Amino acid sequence: MSEVIPVRLKREIVKEIDELIKLGIFSSRNEALNFLILQGLKEIDLLKAEIEKVKEVKLPLLDKTLDDFLRERDRF
Repeated sequence: MSEVIPVRLKREIVKEIDELIKLGIFSSRNEALNFLILQGLKEIDLLKAEIEKVKEVKLPLLDKTLDDFLRERDRF
């Protein structure tokens, strides 16, 4: 089942998608966008898995800015 949603895209993105259609990679904007979004979501899933690994190792998240670290370094 599918759902229709309005989406606003930058012209450059639309041009790239249209180029993929002209090359015969996709038959429509719909097909191209569905494929590209699905691939992006798969990449995000990989990223989420990596984040979960970091959480399991219990690595501390940095709560300081780069400037804070540089100031501490300069104290020595």
